[in-house]
Amino acid sequence: MRVSDLLGGIVLDADGTELGHVHDVTLVQDGPPVGPVGAAFRLRALLFGAPSIGARLGFARRDVRGPWPLRALFSALHDRMRFAAWEQVAAIEVRRIHLGVRADQVNDEIDAAGEAGRVIDAGLELLDRQVVDTNGRMAGNVDDLELTFAHEGGPPVVTAILAGPGALARRVGGRLGNAIASVHERLQEADIEGPARISFGAVASIGSDVRLTVSRQDLEIYRFERWARDTIVARIPGS
Repeated sequence: MRVSDLLGGIVLDADGTELGHVHDVTLVQDGPPVGPVGAAFRLRALLFGAPSIGARLGFARRDVRGPWPLRALFSALHDRMRFAAWEQVAAIEVRRIHLGVRADQVNDEIDAAGEAGRVIDAGLELLDRQVVDTNGRMAGNVDDLELTFAHEGGPPVVTAILAGPGALARRVGGRLGNAIASVHERLQEADIEGPARISFGAVASIGSDVRLTVSRQDLEIYRFERWARDTIVARIPGS
């Protein structure tokens, strides 16, 4: 499963009432050790409600500060924002998330202070961040996140960063997303399936960018770029 499978999905309570769309997913860093970054991030909750650009900018979080006019405007809109803990999710279908509780049992905020690890909103603090390799060179962007369920149950854990057009296509969606995915499938090498994957074990730190412990030359996304350059670009006259 990917984070993009959840973003934009319609949330329905136990009675089948629509409660809004998923704007972001909250992650907490308290999973098993995965590498230099420390513990893995597991899915903590879904942030959903009426559409609002403020949610994408982070104003849905109570602890986010900003210019007071924007804060006042988005605070009124975010009275309708809610958090559904992972334990309240009963089933996930294509573009639809079913909760096992009624609307009046869903919280309007999440208690981050009670968590043992770092809490982040994936859309706000991870997606679209630049990925930098161990030599300080650009290695792509965080276009999506791979979520893996543990055999023993519980919430899914972030196991990889997905980068490149193969990952971005699903987030874009619609005809444009399908076109991007189609072009990517035709251009990539025959022995590679799906988007370029960067194991979360190669992540050194997460801040204004995502730092890796490996060189970009060792990544799948660089392999695709090199193949496209040697196979297509090099054949263009004057390139």
